[in-house]
Amino acid sequence: MSFSSNIKAELCRMREMPKNEMTALLYGLFYAGRTLDGRPAVQTESAELAALTSFLCENVFANERFETKRLVKSDGSLFTFSARSPFVRKCFGDFSEIKSAIVSGNDDDAGAFLRGVFTACGSVTDPNKEYHLELVLPMPERTEPLKRFVLEHGMPFKMTVRGKTPVLYAKESGLIEDFLTYIGAGNFALEIMQVKIEKDFRNRVNRSVNCDSANLDKTVAASERVRRDIEFIIEKVGFDGIKPELRETARLRIENPESSLSELCGMFDPPISRSGLNHRLKKLSQIAEELREIN
Repeated sequence: MSFSSNIKAELCRMREMPKNEMTALLYGLFYAGRTLDGRPAVQTESAELAALTSFLCENVFANERFETKRLVKSDGSLFTFSARSPFVRKCFGDFSEIKSAIVSGNDDDAGAFLRGVFTACGSVTDPNKEYHLELVLPMPERTEPLKRFVLEHGMPFKMTVRGKTPVLYAKESGLIEDFLTYIGAGNFALEIMQVKIEKDFRNRVNRSVNCDSANLDKTVAASERVRRDIEFIIEKVGFDGIKPELRETARLRIENPESSLSELCGMFDPPISRSGLNHRLKKLSQIAEELREIN
């Protein structure tokens, strides 16, 4: 199962809640549904969501009529729940707005409502690939009220249009974590946090390795240039053609091509400082450059 499917499966198994949250959750499922023959309806290919919808219909509107259909297809089943009862249709309204009579201002009701919306029409990408959560309502005109509702509850989702379909989405990992926590999927929010920590750690390690590699490449290149300069000086004037301290520096560098500058400093008698060695090597390169200009 995908990361998104696992989240929805866990949300569908959540049954222990007070009546007001059940009502808000069922309202969210129908809000993210569609209208069939003038009646609000939920359609899904998920057996888990179908079971949850049936459970909520029986517990929220125990004495009201719902029509349930199952269409068997080659790749599974399509479940349809439609509200036949005038009372249910009046209670839910036309979904032109999110009814405060059903979804009150408290976070429990609002979280249950958004849980229903996400379970019915939402998706979230595996955080190992990218951070992306979206809500795509089958009835496009319901998107703008949902965007305002989500924003009012502290989650600034953005909206785009894919084809002719408006899409609410979030790409920031923190915003996705907040939303999942809000709708009751806190374990998956923690999983995203863990993935983010691991990604940040790997990125820091990679940057450090790349930096060390780049510095090593520069050191090797500089050493090779100095070696060529010394060989050119020896070819043109020999060891005796340069000062004694530079002669010793040239000899040690030629005889120990793999040694680091720090190691090379310790080979002098007495040892010299790294800055002193750098000064001598620069002087050798300057001499080589002057000899090249003459020749």
